[in-house]
Amino acid sequence: MNQKFIKNIVISSVMVGGLFASTLQVNAAGFNKINNSNGKTMSSTKFYEVLAKTKMDQLGYNFGMPDEIQPLKNTSGARVGTVWVYHAAVQKENGARDANFIIINGELQYATLSDAS
Repeated sequence: MNQKFIKNIVISSVMVGGLFASTLQVNAAGFNKINNSNGKTMSSTKFYEVLAKTKMDQLGYNFGMPDEIQPLKNTSGARVGTVWVYHAAVQKENGARDANFIIINGELQYATLSDAS
């Protein structure tokens, strides 16, 4: 077979795979995609249980890839840390809540739950 034909087959396979993945709504590997949740959001009780056992170097492993990473700035505008946001990650009575992890100087300072955006 000639190399051009093989190249076309590989490119076509990647394109078809990409189209298939987009129909499955593949996105960040956050809460909704980790093995423990089986594709579902976790309860607030479970969230706090996992959080209590999580060290900073295990944050991504336990909660997955964040849906959004935002800079945390002080009043003068200098960046002092980051906020990892997981959208619709924690179950609420009528809907879901976002989980926000505040990381300053490489240390997890605190985590908050807010209404889903």
